[in-house]
Amino acid sequence: MSDMTKNIDEARRALTEKPLFATSFERVKIMKELASYKKDAPQPERLADILSILLSRVSLPLEDYDILAGRYVDRELDEVEEAEFREFLRDPDNLYRNVFWSSGHRTYSWEMLVDEGLSALRDRALANAAQTEGDKKIFFLSLAKVYSAIIAFMERYADEAEAKGMIEIAENLRRATVRPKSFAAALQLLWIVAFINCAYLSGNPTLTLGRLDRILYPLYLADMEKGVLTRERAKEYITDYYCKHNLIMGRGEHQVGDAENSTTFDRILNFDAPQYLQLAGSDESGACAANELTELFSECIVPEFKNPVVVLSYVKDMDKTHPTLWRKLCDKARQSASLMFYNDGNVISALTRIGLPIEDARRYAHFGCNWCSAGDDSAWMQNGPRSKQYRAKRDAELSKLADTPFMRVNSKHSWPEDLMTVLRELWQQKGEAVCINDIYERLLSRLSAFMDKKLKRASAELTLRQIAPSTAMTYGDCFLRCALDSGECFSASAKYHFELQPFQMLGTMIDCFVAIDQLVMIEKRLTLGELLEATEADFVGYEDILALCRKAEKYGNDTPLANKHATRLSHAVCDMIIEKSGPYLESQRLFLMPCFQSDTWHLKYGEDFGATPDGRRAGMPFSQNSRPSNGVCKNGIGAMFNSMLCLPSDGLVSGALNLDIDPKQFRGEQGGEVFAALLASYFNRGGLHAQVSAVGLEQLLEAKKNPELYRDLRVRVTGYSGIFVDFCQRLQDDVIKRFE
Repeated sequence: MSDMTKNIDEARRALTEKPLFATSFERVKIMKELASYKKDAPQPERLADILSILLSRVSLPLEDYDILAGRYVDRELDEVEEAEFREFLRDPDNLYRNVFWSSGHRTYSWEMLVDEGLSALRDRALANAAQTEGDKKIFFLSLAKVYSAIIAFMERYADEAEAKGMIEIAENLRRATVRPKSFAAALQLLWIVAFINCAYLSGNPTLTLGRLDRILYPLYLADMEKGVLTRERAKEYITDYYCKHNLIMGRGEHQVGDAENSTTFDRILNFDAPQYLQLAGSDESGACAANELTELFSECIVPEFKNPVVVLSYVKDMDKTHPTLWRKLCDKARQSASLMFYNDGNVISALTRIGLPIEDARRYAHFGCNWCSAGDDSAWMQNGPRSKQYRAKRDAELSKLADTPFMRVNSKHSWPEDLMTVLRELWQQKGEAVCINDIYERLLSRLSAFMDKKLKRASAELTLRQIAPSTAMTYGDCFLRCALDSGECFSASAKYHFELQPFQMLGTMIDCFVAIDQLVMIEKRLTLGELLEATEADFVGYEDILALCRKAEKYGNDTPLANKHATRLSHAVCDMIIEKSGPYLESQRLFLMPCFQSDTWHLKYGEDFGATPDGRRAGMPFSQNSRPSNGVCKNGIGAMFNSMLCLPSDGLVSGALNLDIDPKQFRGEQGGEVFAALLASYFNRGGLHAQVSAVGLEQLLEAKKNPELYRDLRVRVTGYSGIFVDFCQRLQDDVIKRFE
């Protein structure tokens, strides 16, 4: 491969040195000028026309070392510009509030885009428009305008490249406006479509980029056979593709950060949004689909980059069938690369248990943080236009839809608060007669009632969306097969609709059940009343009870009682979620996705909540996602893996494991072999997920003291990577606790 140093170094600098308050001001100015443009036009038509103007005006930056075109301008603002920017945010006619709804947190029909090309998609939209009337006709015509706007943008960029003597880029851009027949033109097209969304249109444009090792493989092979592409040149294209994703990011962290310590999505739409690139997985026959292009995409991973997040869909025994690929990926993971591993078989099994046919289950896609969807024909109910943004709705209909919490269950502070509520109710009602089965039964009853409410709410919302499905459109609809076929917004017309049903703070919940069972039910060292009294006092004056709670078995150490409750609780929850989904899947193709997910809410919820029976003090974080609580794993990674294998291998679509390792443990060639074997063993036995941070505790502590010396220190957060020194103190402290 030729020297890609300039490209890589520029992307590194963008991630670590870009001014904190850099703003894509050119976008803001154009949007501000167009705030009233065609204000009375239907929203799809308005979106298409405004996008056309935007793409005709934005700058077309090119550097002499670019291999792919597609950059934008961001910079710090002066006082006058800052005031104009803030006025734009306050404006009720801000186009991001009523025209450009987010089309992130989804995957597009990338294969359709590459197979047909923009010109053919435009022709299809126009042909469909000619056969329809009314709202649907406007929708199809608006799709066609968007394709034309992108084609014009690419042609304008090609002219700019040609004027600068960058002939290869110009040719690839022009070839990409029709059906791309080369690897380079296809990758250029894929980047431009993603770039427009992430840079100009969607706040938090979390986007799955597709299974590019499969989509581009036929073109790669054909180019290699023709002699117009070499393996090294393909790697250069892939590397620049990776670089481009990082140039359009900001600084900071989006879940815990704020406007004072993070760029925020208002200034740079993609500031901390992950884009996901899926690799490998199983093909239509169930065999591993990894190929030579899978290896190239893996080789080109730059560990210092945040995007794209590479998602390796692990097929059983992949370490044996593709040993070189597996070792490369594990070595990248040992460098804290933005990389995660998912068990392909687990996700497919969960989706088929829910009721999806195997052919649809195999097309699953990673679509945000640590979640999986049923691919490009499934819509997350939280995303895209909702019923209130479609016309012809009566206020009375909308007022019936009471919102349900997205991440929580019945309580403000999530599952631990539900558990504490159950414990108090049972103690008041039954006293010392309470048994562990009572606690399970009452807690699961609360979950059941919540899921009934959530599904009823989602069902009503979907019904309203489908009243006038052609009256709302997003940019993403242009690249989704079902929207192009139906002339209806994806959030109404998708084959499947789903809502996430997370089990939050899993480790904390398991440890609470273990402490209650061990100390109250089995060993009888305490009554439930005494335990509740101690927790209500935050264990102040009850230090002996606190010691007992902390010495009780803990999830993550592969001990019998903890494993028993991990199995019972996790399987009961997943079984219920799947059972509840059945009738809705049958009637509306609507279902709940079972997952063990908290993102970084474990910090906020824990900060605002009192003590819990596991020995956690008031205000301390809960456990995160599917991993054990911080600091409780005493028996090594192998024991932690064994504990996590108690979770259902056929009942979860996500459940992130931040796997934190000290680089000293797996140093050198031999250490790499041990790590690769350990991780493969976990997945071959049914493990669901792992994302690795390989950082020493000493480094984290030093970075907190001397941040300027550790600008490139990265750790995994939850489904994405972050620059440690850009985190707020609360998140830094939580990460440090993970490594202790």
